[in-house]
Amino acid sequence: MNVSFDKLTQEQSNLVVLKVLCILEDEKYRIPTEWPFEDISVEDILMQIKKVYSDVKLKDSFVKFCLNHIEKKKQFSLIEGFFNLIYLFENLERYEDCIILKKIKDKILVDLKVS
Repeated sequence: MNVSFDKLTQEQSNLVVLKVLCILEDEKYRIPTEWPFEDISVEDILMQIKKVYSDVKLKDSFVKFCLNHIEKKKQFSLIEGFFNLIYLFENLERYEDCIILKKIKDKILVDLKVS
């Protein structure tokens, strides 16, 4: 892994995960062999998301970060990225990981203010 989340600030880590999710908006990335990144793996992203999920402060911070992005950009590409990442893990039969991804995605959607 070239991106070491341990060396990044929380905001930088959130930004990396957010950008990855936005890129994963394209359905072709539902297949592990189509993973678009050379310097960050599916496992790297999942481990960072699990870390965020396991800490209430980190989770709240990440959700707010995502909500700000959605409200500012008026686009939902990161939500589509979540759906595609969940689909990828379903195909790998890693259902526990799907649950974590779904819960964070759902939290973002629940907290989203429709303007």
